[in-house]
This record gives sequence, C-alpha cells and structure tokens, in this order.
Amino acid sequence: MGSKKLIDLTYLYEISEGNSDLINDLSEMFFKQIPEYQDLLTDSYNKKDFYNLGRIAHKAKSAILMLGLKDLANELKKMEENAKEGKNINEYQEIIAKFVRESNIVLEELREIKNNK
Repeated sequence: MGSKKLIDLTYLYEISEGNSDLINDLSEMFFKQIPEYQDLLTDSYNKKDFYNLGRIAHKAKSAILMLGLKDLANELKKMEENAKEGKNINEYQEIIAKFVRESNIVLEELREIKNNK
C-alpha cells in the first residue's frame, strides 16, 4: 500500500476528545457497519430500490465522514439526494463501486492502526 492514507482520524479524535476506549469502540463499529453498508448499497441498487439506496447512503456517509473521507461523503450525499428522487440513476453504480473500493482500503488502514498500538 502507498504511503498516502485515505483515512484521517482528526475528526474522530476531536469528537472523542482522545478517549482511546471510545475510539476503539467506534473502530469496532466501523468494522461491523462498513461491510453491511457495502452489501446493502449493492443490494438496493441491484433491486432498483432507490429510496432505500438513499437511506443507506445517508448512513454510510455519516460513518465515512468520521473517518475523514470528505470527498466520498459528498458523493454519497449527492447519491442520497438523487436516489430519493430517482434522479441521475446512471451515476449510482460508480459511486457504490468507489465506496466499496475506498472503504475497503480504510478498513485495512484501521486494522494497521489497531495492530500497531
């Protein structure tokens, strides 16, 4: 993996006030939630259930923001708004693929951080 990290834990440290127990709890939550969001986004897209796709994008956006992925969070927000209205459907698959790709990298980076403590 390259030296440039996707993850930026600045916000996570700010909201937790450096509390390592809270950071560990939130990290565990990400390990559980991110794969679920990946599956739910893909499943909702495949079923053309765009309303739920928007709801899941909203939840995924919140988790991704905590990990410092602002650009990806902005794309999820755009998809959330569009999906609830059934607009720009041709963009969803690319955004979901980017979410899966980048969130997998972030989970690996979180594992490295956890293992280096």
